[in-house]
Amino acid sequence: MLCISCVLNPSDTHPLPHILISLSPYTTPQLFQLAAMASIYLAIKVHSKKKVSISSIASTGNGIITVEQIEAMEYSIMNDCLNWHMNPPTVVNYIENFYPLIATLVIDCCGNANTGVRQQDAYSLHVQQAIEDSLELSRFLAELSVCVYPFIKAKPSSIAFAAIMYSFDHFNVPQDVRTSFGKMCREYISSSLQVNSREVETCGALLKRVYVLAMPQDQQEQQDVFTPRRDQATPIGQQ
Repeated sequence: MLCISCVLNPSDTHPLPHILISLSPYTTPQLFQLAAMASIYLAIKVHSKKKVSISSIASTGNGIITVEQIEAMEYSIMNDCLNWHMNPPTVVNYIENFYPLIATLVIDCCGNANTGVRQQDAYSLHVQQAIEDSLELSRFLAELSVCVYPFIKAKPSSIAFAAIMYSFDHFNVPQDVRTSFGKMCREYISSSLQVNSREVETCGALLKRVYVLAMPQDQQEQQDVFTPRRDQATPIGQQ
């Protein structure tokens, strides 16, 4: 799943469609297939412990793609598109790096709760459990996003934010934790990471639809904070 994620979204600044556009002004089905095969081969070499020969990758091309073409495309992707940045963060990387920060926010949130000692302990356990559950759901949503084509145009960080915020909503994580999380991202991590951007909202709405399709048995009614108004909805990639 990690290798697939790296193929679909190599980085925030170099998603697969941008790679194809930079390779040729006319992206044919064969060129798309070649770029996908070279990206898979490259991701396997960088992230997988299992070795896969380039001839095995070429054999999946039904005789249309040769080993030499894959090698040339692989070099073009590394040199011309990624500028040799071979370990970009994936959606799961973002999620797993954000959650330790969220844990510190939970401590502050519970410490400021205006309750008695016993009630505060119970409240703290409830919030901590909600955070742990939301982490697992965020990871699951990240894996689901690999299977949905529109996410190929979205930044990995936007998908990660959408997964986290939807998970917060699903498990009723306190609003002050959500607000503090967004503030922390803006002030201490990067001003370019916008939790409430239109792309994040669009990703969140799509993630909810995908989750409902993947988990039809989960009928828990939750307020959807990601459903944008008609005048705000923007297709992914056009923000």
